[in-house]
Amino acid sequence: MDSEYPPLPSPSPSPAGPPRGPTLAGGHSFGKATASKNGHGATPDGSKTIYNKILSDDGDVVLEYVDRQSHSSRAPAAPARYRWQVSSANLMRNSPYFSALLDPNKFAEGRRFEESKSRLITQPSSGVSSSNEAKSDSAEVSPADDLPVVNLNVSRLSGKHRIDVLELFLKVLCLNSPSGGERQTRLDEEVRHQPVSLIAGLIDIADLFNSPQIVRDTLKRAGYAASVKGKVSLTTFSPSLLKLSEERMRQIIYIAMFLDEHVTFQVLTHSLIVLGSASWVNGVGSPDAESPRWSYLPNGIEEELYYRRQCVLNTITDMQAHFLRLYGALEDDPSEGRTSSAPKSRLIQCRWGFSNSRACDSFHLGEMTRFFALRTKTIFLGSTLIDPGFENEFSGGEEKEEDDDDAFDSRSHDNNITEATGHDDQQQRTSGDNILVITASLRQIPDYQIDSNHTGCGIRRRLLPLLDCIDRFTGGGRGVLGLALRAWKFSPLPSPSPQPSTSTTTGTARRSRGKKNPNSWMNRSLRRAEMVEIRASKIVAIRYASMSCTFPGPSPSPSPSPSAPPPPEEEARLFFTAKKRNWES
Repeated sequence: MDSEYPPLPSPSPSPAGPPRGPTLAGGHSFGKATASKNGHGATPDGSKTIYNKILSDDGDVVLEYVDRQSHSSRAPAAPARYRWQVSSANLMRNSPYFSALLDPNKFAEGRRFEESKSRLITQPSSGVSSSNEAKSDSAEVSPADDLPVVNLNVSRLSGKHRIDVLELFLKVLCLNSPSGGERQTRLDEEVRHQPVSLIAGLIDIADLFNSPQIVRDTLKRAGYAASVKGKVSLTTFSPSLLKLSEERMRQIIYIAMFLDEHVTFQVLTHSLIVLGSASWVNGVGSPDAESPRWSYLPNGIEEELYYRRQCVLNTITDMQAHFLRLYGALEDDPSEGRTSSAPKSRLIQCRWGFSNSRACDSFHLGEMTRFFALRTKTIFLGSTLIDPGFENEFSGGEEKEEDDDDAFDSRSHDNNITEATGHDDQQQRTSGDNILVITASLRQIPDYQIDSNHTGCGIRRRLLPLLDCIDRFTGGGRGVLGLALRAWKFSPLPSPSPQPSTSTTTGTARRSRGKKNPNSWMNRSLRRAEMVEIRASKIVAIRYASMSCTFPGPSPSPSPSPSAPPPPEEEARLFFTAKKRNWES
């Protein structure tokens, strides 16, 4: 039977003291409303009913929520109880969850509710007068004392707007008919001007109670559109969007996904990729059942955002490795085949070919390494001699920090310059930075010279066009790094279970999910670029395993027009996931 009806919310811990009424399956309990007419009353567990509203004039049931987060900072306070008198008919019509819960043929809650209604029909009500009922659909008066009470144990409800979220959700469910009327007009006006955080919470609780359709219809009918303070557009990417907090950005993504706002979804997911997330410092991790759904975006979106950001950061790292390799700090790429075993002589990078050209190259190698390691902190230098698990018990915290700044590491992996084996704070801080901030810091590289005869021998004139190429994708108004909503609205695989898991398990699930989605950069069935060639801040060629195309050239997918270049989103994928890049073609 459980598979035929919506699941009930998991019960939260009951407050101290005797239970109020018999506790039923799913964490709900039924009883009688005992609040006084002024809206305040005490229960055996010491909690107070501080808030009552009549949302339906013909309400025949009282929904009660115990807010255990409403504690005073100066002294411990009893949990606050909030009650709303609502119509069971409206609840059952607009919510599959309540339709199943209150059905006497499906759950014990429904049978007990039906018995309570039968007793009320045969006994005169001691509730409020009809004059009070007619005041307003949200008047702060006490619901009828003898109506049955349903406790809502919602463990995922949090935030300063949690009570407003729950009340707005009940108002939506209690709407008699979507055909019009004064009540609908007032509700639409109220919904239209709600902040992003409240609407995101409304969608989250609608998902929890399996009632998304009525909430979606209400938001669309009201013409709700997410907005932020100031003249900041959510349909075009700009650096102003990066001033939003990560929480607000995630809430907007969650709303756009719910309301099928494709452009906003793509732009905001692009923004989150550029901004980064505090939860991505040590990998994606696992979802928390107690957190709102936007804190870990569903359907594989969270893993995809993290993967795309890592691809961009790896591309920036590959660009730095290119220059370090040219100046002799790294070995030649092992993937490049050699016809002989003799070591390949390094080409002089000095522009002038003077007798001290090698000294010029060494000078710029030192300046470049110092800039990347200390100024931008985009490479990490450590030691290969020390066991990563070794800790010197005689070293203090300050000495350890100084040693970290002066340590060197020559290891490399794939296109990465180095791979830190410890939990280095500097590396974690840089990897969590805004990508536009990282590229802007790289643009500050100085143009020093060994003497007046070696002007323009540094990498600044060569680095800036490459940064322009990267910024064209990361800073463009179209948001080409963002996800296409049509491919991520529903997941081909279920989201990972909100249980602790090892990094290996999480990584395996992430790769498996990506292989199923045609919009995922992790999908190995999509064509990959073997080589991307860049010249003067532009991509001039994309080469595949068995063919070559030079712009104007063919699209990666079969196209009747051989002169059409790939769309910007596809070009970004090919560039940031390419096996190799010729940075100065």
